[in-house]
Amino acid sequence: MTALITGGSKGIGYGIAASLLKEGINVAFTSRRQEDADAAAVELSKIGPGKVIGIAADVRDFDAQQK
Repeated sequence: MTALITGGSKGIGYGIAASLLKEGINVAFTSRRQEDADAAAVELSKIGPGKVIGIAADVRDFDAQQK
C-alpha cells in the first residue's frame, strides 16, 4: 500500500508520513522544492520499514500539474 501526501516535507504532512512509515506503509509526498523533498525523504527513510519518495510539485498551480 502507498499513501500520497501533499505537502509532506514539513509540519503536519511530515508527521503523517512518519506515522504511516512506522506502520510499514510506503509514502510518496510532494513539496514545492525538490531540495526540501530530498532532505525530508532522507530523514523519513530512517523512521520505518516503508519506502519513501519526495516529489517536487506545487499543488496550488493547476497548470503545472498537467505537465
